[in-house]
Amino acid sequence: MGITVGRYRRTTALAVTAALTLGGLAVGITQGATGSTAADRTVPGTVVVEENAHGRVLTADPSARSKRKLVAAVHELREARQQPADEPAPAPTATGGDGGHGDQSGFPVRDQWLNSSKSRKVAVPGGEGTLAAAGASYVKVPFMEYYAQFTDTSSDVSWLGNRPFNADSIEHTDTWDVGSVGAPFWVVGAPQGATVKSTGSTAEASWTTTVQDNWYSEHAYDQVAFYPPSQDDYSNVFRISHSVTGTFQFGSSFYTVTSRDRAYS
Repeated sequence: MGITVGRYRRTTALAVTAALTLGGLAVGITQGATGSTAADRTVPGTVVVEENAHGRVLTADPSARSKRKLVAAVHELREARQQPADEPAPAPTATGGDGGHGDQSGFPVRDQWLNSSKSRKVAVPGGEGTLAAAGASYVKVPFMEYYAQFTDTSSDVSWLGNRPFNADSIEHTDTWDVGSVGAPFWVVGAPQGATVKSTGSTAEASWTTTVQDNWYSEHAYDQVAFYPPSQDDYSNVFRISHSVTGTFQFGSSFYTVTSRDRAYS
């Protein structure tokens, strides 16, 4: 039994998708794109201010004085995570596999990294400098495009000015978004406290944290998934994106920078 759309039938088996959805609900969020948790890595000069089994919020240690060196180290680690594994991928087979999710099904997949970065120069009370936002998230989309999983998400926002050295506060937001047609999607595994929205045309999870009296904020999170509500509902994803926003407060003034990458439309 597959997912039926009018006269057309998706070939993915009922048991495969049911196991996928139930697995996401029951097991929770465990692994990133390369098989390790997104929450297991830190760069010297960063300190954890909040964490759980699936993610972390970090900021800069007061002893870290070279802002650009710290940010460069974070980005180098992020890029290294995206390098392909040394071991060869399994040979495709005509049957079996995981419903188009990986290489063994024989069907093409739309898995890819979303990478973004954005910076802007601003004049703030007492000085001037650069605001920066950057992020990466690995999105998994099967051949039939009926779900999307964002895994191994990491992002950072930073104030790279010297006067003042720190912002009064930094509000840091990751947003995972899919456009959709058909039945509204379930959002599974969003971070605690995230805002989740789902309609017949879009689904979104938005995670915001705040750090005080610092110049840097970093997020790491394992997985946020967008699943169809049931096997009998027609749902397709498109216009998939991940965005990172930093809002910096200096006195009574606020400044924002946003980076975004989109999978396909």
